[in-house]
Amino acid sequence: MSAAFGEYDQEESTRQQAEVENLVAECMAAEGFEYTPQDYSSMSMSFNEDDFADMNTEEWVAKNGYGMSMGMEATEEPTDGEPTQEWVDPNADYVATLSETEMTAFYEVLYGVQPEMTEEEMETYEYNWEDSGCQGSAQHEISGDEQDIYSDPRFEDLMDSMNELYTSAQKDPRVVELSAKWADCMADAGFAEFATPDDAMTSVSEAQNELYSFEGEMAEDYTGPSSEAIAAFREIELSTALADFKCKESVDLAKISQKVQFELEEAFVKDNKAALDEFVAAVQDTRK
Repeated sequence: MSAAFGEYDQEESTRQQAEVENLVAECMAAEGFEYTPQDYSSMSMSFNEDDFADMNTEEWVAKNGYGMSMGMEATEEPTDGEPTQEWVDPNADYVATLSETEMTAFYEVLYGVQPEMTEEEMETYEYNWEDSGCQGSAQHEISGDEQDIYSDPRFEDLMDSMNELYTSAQKDPRVVELSAKWADCMADAGFAEFATPDDAMTSVSEAQNELYSFEGEMAEDYTGPSSEAIAAFREIELSTALADFKCKESVDLAKISQKVQFELEEAFVKDNKAALDEFVAAVQDTRK
């Protein structure tokens, strides 16, 4: 099924981001505002494939955990003592010259009018590029056709079935049995709160999100979580991930889960070949 999705291409992504930013500048100018395109190429984290080549080994996990804190490390001072280059908003000086009313209008044109929503409403909110200002229209022009394919009514049933593949794998009796053994192993390692490997990774992801959550207004000089907070998170990540890895290895969970997933995917492709061929053709047409 990889034909429809392709592999991530950092160079292509950077090129598309540049196109989006240029379109945003044109759109903002048409509305009477100055806008300097952002250079996201200088902000993107660059990871060599070798960084992840051994990620399924105990040595890699002991050093990197789930890989969640790898990007955080890059924001700290490098070992050679040279300070990292701080990103500066190229539009900050211009926005500072605007009145409060003009500034509000600037951001509404850029991002669209942001609706006030309750937490319940946010959970059911659906993004609409037409309500998202110049950013929304620019992003839609560059990649909207391909994104529209995924919400095309023609492929709704196919998308639902594809999304259920992973759930089906987790419900397979072989996986359920080994997950129970994994949970026992994790409990022995001091992590009794986890019933499945997903629970372990989710807990670490939530801990990472907590680093960036705050109450009240954000301070003007806020630059992100402190090095102490990052170090504490990293300790949680590494200990959880290493225990997770060792327990999976001890019960052969990763190998059996992969086997079950491949079996389900093979059957799915066989049963849905015509629909998948149509979907792949539709996606590839948008890339021409």
